[in-house]
Amino acid sequence: MREDTLILLPGWALGPSLLEPLARTLRERLPGLSVLCASYPDLTSHRPESWVAVLDRELPQDAWLAGWSLGGMLATALAQWRGRQARGLITLGSNASFVARPGWPEAMGTETFAAFRGGFQRSPSRAFARFAQLSAQGGGDVRRLGGELLQALEATPLDQAIAGLALLSELDLREALGQLRIPQLHLFGDNDLLVPAAARRAIDTLTRH
Repeated sequence: MREDTLILLPGWALGPSLLEPLARTLRERLPGLSVLCASYPDLTSHRPESWVAVLDRELPQDAWLAGWSLGGMLATALAQWRGRQARGLITLGSNASFVARPGWPEAMGTETFAAFRGGFQRSPSRAFARFAQLSAQGGGDVRRLGGELLQALEATPLDQAIAGLALLSELDLREALGQLRIPQLHLFGDNDLLVPAAARRAIDTLTRH
């Protein structure tokens, strides 16, 4: 019997360890599924296509692609790159565009994003703490989860974190989501403070074929 492979990509400035609890649960409930929590390459490029090309080279082919937040956006871009060689796409708390742009207001405002980006350059530790706090909202144990997120964020090289912010600013996946001809599943959190609820309906509209 063929074993399916699912690749999980982490969020901005995070490593694979935070996705391991999800991976363990999936392995227990779906014993025929091979789950890989991927690490990002040591890239500092601000060009999304550079990241996608390296991910395509380093990650297993013929796999389901999944990711959280930025990871879901990169999984989408990689699925577009691979075409029908990708088995399917799953995103967790991801937007088609993280920042608002013409025709896509269902995202973080450009001024808000620019303020965070500027704040990160001035004080990475403060920005990491703020991001961890926002990301942990709605979790079962906000204090513990926020601490785990902050620890993972602080372990990320600053040049890679800056590159990740550039990806969040540049990636616009509206066309990709509309063109993909593979199974797609997009999941969102009820209390997500980074992806507006309106994005769920807008993405649903994009993916209807």
